[in-house]
Amino acid sequence: MVVNQSLNPEDNIDLVERYFEENFKEYVLIKKTNYTGYWWVEYVNGIDVKICFDGDTGGHFSVKIFIDNTEYFLWQFDRSVNSRTQSTSENILYQLKVLKIFIK
Repeated sequence: MVVNQSLNPEDNIDLVERYFEENFKEYVLIKKTNYTGYWWVEYVNGIDVKICFDGDTGGHFSVKIFIDNTEYFLWQFDRSVNSRTQSTSENILYQLKVLKIFIK
């Protein structure tokens, strides 16, 4: 896989799913969508946290975290993710690592 090339929506979803399976075993996949270049993956921990990844055909994505139904963006925790929004495997993994720090 080419690291700096934008991924197609299916690859984005697969990358997020594999990372959650290996690192966030307490989270359950509740929704995933790939429709006309738009992609969405949503996880919950069964208590009070929901995590959503979404991207579009332009090749950019974002991470939203809902804690007790209050919405937060990952960039509010670590602004470095703002320069890592293009849907490359390197950027998705970078944001997943920041997310791991945030939710632990």
